[in-house]
Amino acid sequence: MKKEFQTICPLDCPDACSLLLTVEEGRVKSLRGDPHHPVAQGLICGKMRTYTDTIYAPDRILHPMRRIGPKGRSGNGGPRFARISWEEALDEVAGRMREAAARWGPESILPMSYSGTMGVVNRNAGQRFFHRLGASLLERTICTSTVKAGWNMTMGKDVGVDCAEMAKSDYIVLWGTNAVSTNLHILPFIRKARAAGAKLTVIDVYRNRTAKLADEYVAVRPGTDGALALGMMHVLVREGLIDRAYIEAHTLGFEALRGRLEDYPPGRVEAVTGVAAEAVARLAREYGRARAPFIRMGVGLSRHSNGGMNARTVACLPGLTGALERPGGGIFCISSGAFGLNMAAFERPEWSPEGTRTINIAQAGRALTEAADPPVKVFYVYHSAAAATLPDAGAVRRGLLREDLFTVVHEIVPTDTVDYADIVLPAPTFAESPDIFTSYGQYMVGLNEGAIPPEGEAKANIEVFSLLAERLGFEEPDFREGVWEAAEKLLDSPRLAEAGITLARLREKRYMRAPVSPENPFAEGFGTPSGRLEFFSARMAEMGLDPLPCHVPLEEGPESGELAGRFPLQLVVPPGHHFLNSTGNGAARNVRGEGEQRVLLHPAEARARGLADGGWVRVRSPRGEIRRRLGVTEDVPEGVAIVEGVHLARTSPDGKSINELTSQRLTDMGRGPCFHTNLVEVEAFAGAEAAPASLPAASPALS
Repeated sequence: MKKEFQTICPLDCPDACSLLLTVEEGRVKSLRGDPHHPVAQGLICGKMRTYTDTIYAPDRILHPMRRIGPKGRSGNGGPRFARISWEEALDEVAGRMREAAARWGPESILPMSYSGTMGVVNRNAGQRFFHRLGASLLERTICTSTVKAGWNMTMGKDVGVDCAEMAKSDYIVLWGTNAVSTNLHILPFIRKARAAGAKLTVIDVYRNRTAKLADEYVAVRPGTDGALALGMMHVLVREGLIDRAYIEAHTLGFEALRGRLEDYPPGRVEAVTGVAAEAVARLAREYGRARAPFIRMGVGLSRHSNGGMNARTVACLPGLTGALERPGGGIFCISSGAFGLNMAAFERPEWSPEGTRTINIAQAGRALTEAADPPVKVFYVYHSAAAATLPDAGAVRRGLLREDLFTVVHEIVPTDTVDYADIVLPAPTFAESPDIFTSYGQYMVGLNEGAIPPEGEAKANIEVFSLLAERLGFEEPDFREGVWEAAEKLLDSPRLAEAGITLARLREKRYMRAPVSPENPFAEGFGTPSGRLEFFSARMAEMGLDPLPCHVPLEEGPESGELAGRFPLQLVVPPGHHFLNSTGNGAARNVRGEGEQRVLLHPAEARARGLADGGWVRVRSPRGEIRRRLGVTEDVPEGVAIVEGVHLARTSPDGKSINELTSQRLTDMGRGPCFHTNLVEVEAFAGAEAAPASLPAASPALS
């Protein structure tokens, strides 16, 4: 018997699409986009079209396992595990936590999680457990904390003009976002606008898939987006392409900004950004003269040491032109502030003892390897591919290899992190696990009832943490909640009540819109202290930062003197097209689609080093090195190296991931990682070194 189920995509993507799963004889046969969903519109990306590869992966983790071999991988194959029962696994995990808390204190326990699922209940189910336990707090800043921090210094709240409004725009700028690969469902709105005569401009650090579709592509040097925005603002003010009435009524600090802009004429901006002065002026004029200019700003420009300032500065542009008040005009970056979920009632932050230490997720490698009081002794990983996605992967790996570290990994398939686990727990896919969903790229709240029973013995986070709480003697009734009781608690908020969003109505309708104006969510004011769009931010001054937009050179960039002399290329590590971060990097069709990971260089950089397309190269940074083949292309500017995607370390030529090269440095605002602020050198191998390492087995051995 064939049946179709409506679900919400769980991946860490701004689109949060509604999907229709066809189930036949208890198995998912296919997935397609929901044609009635206002964002999905029947479209589905390649990552989800092939998701049955994950649900029915031949190496799917189906039962709890205990490590019986050495940690990590070797040329003789992967680690060895023995199947155990859930009772054995949970007893051992709870016992190790109890022992660690007694000997070193509960802060010796560190949870590690991020966005392996975006289902609100299961993504956050561990929070109250670890708060009650008194474990170290994890500062989860790996993705959007920096862009939100910078955006909020200008705009004050995590909302923007609905991307559907782009369909009415006559001038669209995609800035720091490769939408074809990471935000597919805005493309129909862009196509509609272009059919009516709109121009599409893409600003990015290399000519990616989206840039190749644009009417104009502008190549900006990594980490200089703020300087480009300042050059545009200089021309807007100089040539009178501004809305003085809007500035007077809705912004703060214009005169101070005007003074700052004197420092950023197009000529100086060209020297900083690599964008020709005439192109800077043309961008400004096109933006300023457009009837309804729309900027879709991505997260990529924030993954630098100056990332918060980049985001804050680009967000100032519509404040000069009044674009927010024009139908089809405005700016969008993130929508996560629209929903007002009752997170505190679910996560119980008050249960965490006062003074509990906080460890930043981007510096987990340091926490696992450096002496601390107390040391991290239990590492509990859930919906996170920590070994692949955290920066400075060499440090993370060294920490995970510690024999005195007890590591638990709750996963669907064997990731790089599973290789280091002492206990492995089987997790369900979204097709097997009910939940509710919000989004950071649109304004729908969605619900997933689940379509099939869990494969094997897979259990969702909320159930696992309830079982662990029982073993540790936690008597709070919260730990006896099921997924729908938890969902009701999360949905109990004034903002959602305003829109009539309840669990009962969601179970009926499947998705509902949050109460945010699609045309201008700032019509009633901004979320800043002044209630205005702030060109001048007193809060930034209090933080010791420049209160006005400015360009700050990268902490590891062309201006870094001797270091830049040894490592003259700026490495950027953007997403792959067929993976979502590391999700999908073990699925057969996704891996074939993504192909071999290469280091991309401009022909001039390759010639200067005597390198040939397809040849083996070594890429070195101050943290470590990797080996890959070279791709020579004019899509990458001089002075830049691009390596796309987070591939499995075990399928990489040297058994290392791209994050071997990235640092644990934190950004200027939001304390996020600087994934794109890396200096590297690329060089050929000599002699026998050119041969790649043999690839280890693809999945953990089971005794």
